[in-house]
Amino acid sequence: MKKILITFQVRDISSWPINNTIEKEWTQKGFNIEFFRKRDANQLGFTAEISNELLFDEMIKNSTFLSSSLKANGVLMETLEILELIQ
Repeated sequence: MKKILITFQVRDISSWPINNTIEKEWTQKGFNIEFFRKRDANQLGFTAEISNELLFDEMIKNSTFLSSSLKANGVLMETLEILELIQ
């Protein structure tokens, strides 16, 4: 099982935890995610356990899904970073 870390900044950190739909969208696709926040900043991240690597690769390559999902949640796309766990 692959594990990734995705970090990004958001426009409005005060309303983000209440209004974001990323967890719902990603868990519906079978990913288990946990969110993290940098204290006193608008930087967030989440880890995801990826059981279906092909589905994940399709999501990443499908810029429409990725950008619409993240942009709709106030993510500043130019700050997006995706890291894979090295095993």
